[in-house]
Amino acid sequence: MVKFRHFRFILLMALVFGLFGTALAQPVDVLRLPGGGYWGHPSPFGFNRGPGYMHASLVFDTLVWRDESGQTIPWLATAWSLSDDQLTWTFTLREGVRWQDGQPFTADDVVFSIQYYLDHPGTAWFMAQVDQIASVASASDNQVAITLKRPFAPFLQTTAESLLIFPRHIWQGVDDPRAYVEPDAFIGSGAYRMVEYSEAEGTYLFEANPDFFLGEPYVRRIEFVPTSDNILALLNGDVAAFDQFGGVTDEMLAPFQSAPYQVRTAPGEWGMFLFFNLEADTPLRDVRVRQAIAHAVDRGALRERILFNFGDVGSMGFLPPANPFYNPDVADYAYDLDRARALLAEAGYDGTPIKLSYSTDWIMASPRVVEIVESGLSEIGISLEHVVMDQAAIDAAAVEGNYEIGIFGFGGLGGDPDQLRRGFATDSPTRGFSRALGYSNPDFDALANAQISLTDPAERRDAIYKMQDILAQDLPVLPLYYTARVVVFNAEVFDNWYYTPGGWGGGIPMPYNKHQFITGLPTGLSIRQ
Repeated sequence: MVKFRHFRFILLMALVFGLFGTALAQPVDVLRLPGGGYWGHPSPFGFNRGPGYMHASLVFDTLVWRDESGQTIPWLATAWSLSDDQLTWTFTLREGVRWQDGQPFTADDVVFSIQYYLDHPGTAWFMAQVDQIASVASASDNQVAITLKRPFAPFLQTTAESLLIFPRHIWQGVDDPRAYVEPDAFIGSGAYRMVEYSEAEGTYLFEANPDFFLGEPYVRRIEFVPTSDNILALLNGDVAAFDQFGGVTDEMLAPFQSAPYQVRTAPGEWGMFLFFNLEADTPLRDVRVRQAIAHAVDRGALRERILFNFGDVGSMGFLPPANPFYNPDVADYAYDLDRARALLAEAGYDGTPIKLSYSTDWIMASPRVVEIVESGLSEIGISLEHVVMDQAAIDAAAVEGNYEIGIFGFGGLGGDPDQLRRGFATDSPTRGFSRALGYSNPDFDALANAQISLTDPAERRDAIYKMQDILAQDLPVLPLYYTARVVVFNAEVFDNWYYTPGGWGGGIPMPYNKHQFITGLPTGLSIRQ
C-alpha cells in the first residue's frame, strides 16, 4: 500500500534538507510536461476545465493569486480593502504593468473585464462567482471598486483570484468571445506568451514574457506535449514531471525513489460521482431509490481496486476530508444489498425491474468503475444501459441534462464550500457537470443563501455542516471516491513542485500553479536567483 503523507510535511522536509537549494540556481530553459489532450484555446473564454484554465492563466492574470502557503498574495492588485458594510472591495492596482502588445494596463481594463463578464452571462470561468457583483467602477486612476449585492464571504478566492482580466482595447469590439481566436485574443499581461497550440495533437507551447511585472520568469519555456505512458516519458527524459490522480501503487513509484527523482503527495481534492438527473422522469426521483443505489455500490471496493487505497471513499455530504469545512459525521450508506432491496420494496419496486441509462467519460470512468457500479445495481434488480462519450460530449450532456445517471469526475473540491450552493441550490445559475439537476430542498436553499454572507468562521462552518447533512439524506449525488494526488519529477530539471492548499484559480488542485514556474520558489514574489 502507498503510504500517504501530508504535503505540508513533505514540503517542510524539502526545505529543511535543501531540496530548494542552489543546484538549480540558473533559470530553467525548457520545462516539458505531459499535455493530456486538447483543453480549448487559452483565451479567457476558450478553455475547458481546470487544465484549460491553467493554460489561460499563464497568459492572463487575476487581481490576486495564491502560492504554496494557500494564502492570498498580491498580483495585479497590490492591496485591497473591504468597506465597513462588507459590500465594496477596493483594489489598488500595480503600477507599470503592460499588456504583451506594449499597451499600458489600467483600471479601465479591470472595470471593462468584469463588466464584460456581467454583460455576457455564462462566459466566466465556472468556479468564478460574478453573480454576486452589483457593479464595478474606477475609484481612481489606479483603484477599482467592486460592489456586491450582499456580503459575500468567499469573494477573494472565488472571484478576485479566479476572474481573468483582459485588455479593453482588444475585446471591446468582440461580441462572441468564445469564438474569437484572432492572434490578439491571446495577448494578456501574464508571465508567458502563447506561442502555439494544436487541437489535433493536444500540444501547447508558452514562452516567458521578459517584460512581466515581477521580472523575467524562472522557467523560460513551458511545453505541454502528448505522451502515451507518463512513467516511461519521465524515465526517458521526454518530460520533467507527471501528476497522477489516484491509482498510485508502490510498483508505479518504485523507479522514482532515488535521485534525480522526487515525489510529492497531497490529500484528495478531485472526486468521482454518480449524478442523478432529477429533471428526468425516472424512478430516481424517489429518494429511496437513490438510497438503495448508495447501499448497492461498494465504495470500499472502488477505493481498493481503483485507487489502491490511495485516497478516500466518498462522503455523502459531497465535500472531501481535504476540505477544511468537511463534516465527518454525515449519514453514510454501507454496502448492504439486503437494505438496498428493502428500500426498493418500500418504493414499490419489490421485484420489479428498473431500467436506467448512465453516461460516462471514456477516459475518467475506468472499466473497473463501470464494472463495480453495474454489478452492484444488477444485484438489486437495476439494469443499466451504458452510454460512453468523450469528455467534450459528456460535459455537453451535463449542461443540457441529456443523461439519467452521469458518472462525472472533477476537482476543486478543496476550495471554498460555496461550491455546495453553486451545485445544489435551487436558484443556482450554475449549469454543468458539477450541478445536481432537478434537486430542490428549501431547508438547504435557506442555509446555502445564508452562509455566503456569514463572516464569522464558526457560524459559517455550522451552516456548511448542516448543508452536508441535508445532502447526505437527500442524495442528489452519490460521491464514489476522492483521489489522493501525487506529482513525480526530475529534480535536476525543475525542483519547485508543490500543491496549493485549497487549490488555485478558485480551487484547481493541480500541481501546475503558475507561481512556481514564475518565481522558482514556493512562496513570495521574488524570482529565484
